[in-house]
Amino acid sequence: MIKRSTIDEIMSVAKVDEVINDYVNLKRRGANLIGLCPFHNEKTPSFTVSPAKNLYKCFGCGKGGGAVNFLMEHENFTYPEALRYLAQKYNIRIEEEVRSDEALEEQKHNESLLIISEMAAEYFQEQLHFSAEGRSIGLSYFKHRGLNEQTMKTFGLGYGYRDPNQFKNYALGKGYNEDLLKEVGLLSSKGLDFFRERVIFPFHNLSGKVIGFGGRIIKDNVKAPKYLNSPESPIYNKRKTLYGLYQARTSIRKSDQCILVEGYTDVLALHQSDITNVVASSGTSLTEQQARLIKRFTSNVLVIFDGDLAGEKAAIRGLNIFLEQGINVSLVLLPAGQDPDSQVNELGKSAFTEFIESHKADFILYQAHKIDTEYKMDPVNKSVHIKELSKSLSLIRDQIKRSVYVKECAGILDIDERTLFREINKNIRKDVSKKKSRETSYVPVREKFVDFDPGEDHSQGIQQIVDPTEYQERDIVRVLITSGNKWYDEDKKLNIATYILNNLEGITDYFKDELTKIILQEYSKILNDQIEVQSSYWTEHSNEQVRTFAVDVLSEKYTYAEWSKKGLELQTQKPVEENHVKDSYQAILRFKLKKIVERIEELKRIFSDNTDESKDVILITAYQKLLKERQQLAEELKVTVM
Repeated sequence: MIKRSTIDEIMSVAKVDEVINDYVNLKRRGANLIGLCPFHNEKTPSFTVSPAKNLYKCFGCGKGGGAVNFLMEHENFTYPEALRYLAQKYNIRIEEEVRSDEALEEQKHNESLLIISEMAAEYFQEQLHFSAEGRSIGLSYFKHRGLNEQTMKTFGLGYGYRDPNQFKNYALGKGYNEDLLKEVGLLSSKGLDFFRERVIFPFHNLSGKVIGFGGRIIKDNVKAPKYLNSPESPIYNKRKTLYGLYQARTSIRKSDQCILVEGYTDVLALHQSDITNVVASSGTSLTEQQARLIKRFTSNVLVIFDGDLAGEKAAIRGLNIFLEQGINVSLVLLPAGQDPDSQVNELGKSAFTEFIESHKADFILYQAHKIDTEYKMDPVNKSVHIKELSKSLSLIRDQIKRSVYVKECAGILDIDERTLFREINKNIRKDVSKKKSRETSYVPVREKFVDFDPGEDHSQGIQQIVDPTEYQERDIVRVLITSGNKWYDEDKKLNIATYILNNLEGITDYFKDELTKIILQEYSKILNDQIEVQSSYWTEHSNEQVRTFAVDVLSEKYTYAEWSKKGLELQTQKPVEENHVKDSYQAILRFKLKKIVERIEELKRIFSDNTDESKDVILITAYQKLLKERQQLAEELKVTVM
């Protein structure tokens, strides 16, 4: 584990503009730099880099952060990998903390498995290209499928020899451990080569390291399974792996779309035809983890199903996983007997792309049209399938998008929108009930409920589920992040963070906004530990909510014009970055005013419900005192309180 002192040194030295300039063509605009965003397609630059604040922000797609975060997003580095990259770039020697024996042993063990997998991948490639058997069987098979040398090299394709001890003898002769060879799935439990007389498809993680293999048998009419995949191991989990994602990741991000196909050769054929944003599931039906992997690069998926797809309905229902992750899904069903591999080779890239564009259908609307076509004269089965469709609709969290879909589906199916809304809300409530105990992160409950039936009275329900964000609370942590380490009173050595937290002492646990509480509690600990915190602490934070909030409050789309260069000065107002004392002072006042107003409303309710006249004087006195305090704060803030 990298020492905290080393991390701090990297953070203080790494310049976000220098790092990003290696990937993006940046041009100067005032105090900032701008360029075309590397995370989404755009013609007008909205990607802004602030050298002064050491962060980047795209005002088009919303991505932002510091140098470490950029490398994690753009290069798919892990946090330690990004730190090591920066350390190498800036010639910083990495010091590591002593880890437990168990942790060190696990790390060494996994590194050994990765080394073995890399060795095996090189071995299989050599067999394919340089052995007589590999060339006559494996290479001829790939060439028959239309694959060229570059594609085979890009994906590291290989061949497993017929002899059941060929690879084993090679690996043991090189000094590799037989137990580890078995653990990673290269040898069977009996000690024989696992991938024999098969063409080999390596699986890569997002760093490009080989973590497992798929093997396809060449012979026909044999009892052995057509495909074999590596068994699960500490470095390979098939539910978290997508074939071709390492090769496709940049293209997916640039095109803002991921094409999902079924077979490895489908990926290879499309990639070779310059359709490079394509992946396949790794020997398993689509999983939630795979959907999340795709979501890291895009929110748009196009699924291409083979023309002879077995279990079409079950496969299409499986696409609900994408909806749960907030991913937009379209699908294409190829003609009978066709797959993407054969189709692109037959039509060529241009005609294949045109076919896909003209035949793709929105996932939700496809289901609605299919129900209407197949069950128009069968009300019982039609109602059953409409309930299934409502489950898909209930997974769409965006209320406007869901409303549009409901309107469209109701029209296609010739049913009342309110009926569909009621079924959707029923599904959502069931889902919320099931997940409530498992919720670990703060998500306002209101976001999970949707379009209410306009014919019903839901006023009571709304009161229970609405949980609006407290602006005044977030405004306080905005000041902490932007100005926390600046002086509130330099003579007294009192900084903004200490001033704010002293004013909030004893009441931070009563804040309503979860994000605010997280930042306040963490900042309080930082001050207690006497650590000087820079803005990069928050823009590189491990909590995505905290990081996103920090980037947003530190980023400004517009900056003050440099009038001083023209002999002019600002006379009545300071730039925001110089106004931190007044800003922090007023943030506290606004928060106090908000709480006083809430307390006044609470006293009104108590007074109206009170039946004990002896308490009236106490309540009235407290009420009048609060009114006076409210007036004083309002005058100081120059606001009117209704």
